[in-house]
Amino acid sequence: MKRMAMIVFVFVLSVLFTNVSLAQQGFAVEFFGNAADQVEAKDSPSFDLNGKALTMEAWVFPTGVGGSLVIVNKENSYEMALNQGVLSYAVSAGAWKWWGGGAVEQNVWSHVAVTYDGKETTGWVNGQESNSTNENSGNISPTNDPFNIGWRPFDTHSPFMGIIDEVRISSSVRYTEDFDVPTEEFDRDGDTVALYHLNEGAGKVTKDTSGNENDAEFIGEPKWVESTVPLALAVKPKEKLAVAWGAVKAMR
Repeated sequence: MKRMAMIVFVFVLSVLFTNVSLAQQGFAVEFFGNAADQVEAKDSPSFDLNGKALTMEAWVFPTGVGGSLVIVNKENSYEMALNQGVLSYAVSAGAWKWWGGGAVEQNVWSHVAVTYDGKETTGWVNGQESNSTNENSGNISPTNDPFNIGWRPFDTHSPFMGIIDEVRISSSVRYTEDFDVPTEEFDRDGDTVALYHLNEGAGKVTKDTSGNENDAEFIGEPKWVESTVPLALAVKPKEKLAVAWGAVKAMR
């Protein structure tokens, strides 16, 4: 019986560490500055943050500089972009115009975020406050527009150039002071409006894992690529190992 238990344990270990290896091969989406390329989720009530709390965040790897490279957008409601390599944002809560500050390097992964608390709209680059404005103080305006990654439905569409990974929209203020850059994939909670891990690696749909079913469709030719974003493994070996060993001991 002990011999059988050990065989099972070795088998479980091999499966476990195969899964860990696969977890390292996460995916992301690359955009090439083409106005025909976008990732779009249809409008839903969950996207309408008509209160005074918002966090937009993502990991980005820009490969070019442009007048406006949109990361996420819900037109006339909230959006985040890079403008000549600087984090920029707009939140429709009284005024609808661009603000921003904080350089985002090319060809390097950066965590970018924007928060709004009803008093201040603040940008964050790699955990550091990069800019803030107090020109808005009202509720965020709801709209019937879709939610977009890498594009906006206005004028030249401001298409992104580079790679985007781990997109999360929240109906709360997640950052109020400088913070450590996330080291794991974003988690969902009761404040998560939409969460795209962008790990499918194939096909034309990426799942929203927030529970709100805001799945997004690829339009045009955004490209799946292997992600090198500096996050910990999606599978936690120590936790899995403890469970596996406990199951084997139960056989003895």
